[in-house]
Amino acid sequence: GNTTFDWVTLESSIQWAAFQRLVKLLRARGNDVLVVVGPFNEHMMTAASRESYRRLRDGVVMGVQAEGVAIVVPEVLPSALYADASHPLTDGYHAMAHRISADAGFQAWAKPR
Repeated sequence: GNTTFDWVTLESSIQWAAFQRLVKLLRARGNDVLVVVGPFNEHMMTAASRESYRRLRDGVVMGVQAEGVAIVVPEVLPSALYADASHPLTDGYHAMAHRISADAGFQAWAKPR
C-alpha cells in the first residue's frame, strides 16, 4: 500500500449530505432502505490513509444506524479482486454478493414482513 487519499470529512462532504437527504426522501415515500457500504481496496493505501478511511467509513455506518436504516458493511476483498481503488472485478462483485447475502443484517432486512 503506497497510495494516499485525501479524504474529506463527513461534515464537509456534499455527497454525504445529499446521500442523507436521499435516504430520508426514500423513507418518507415508504421505501424500505438498505445501505451497502462497498469495500474499498484498502490494500493499496498507506497506513495513514487506511486509518483515515476507516474513521470515515465508521462515521458513515454510525450516521446510517442513527437514522434506523439497515446497513451491511462487507469485509475488504482480496486485492486481486479489485480493478482499482474502489471497483471490484466480476469475481469481486460475485464474492461481495455472497458476503452480503450471508450477512445477518441483510437476511433480517430481506425477510418477508
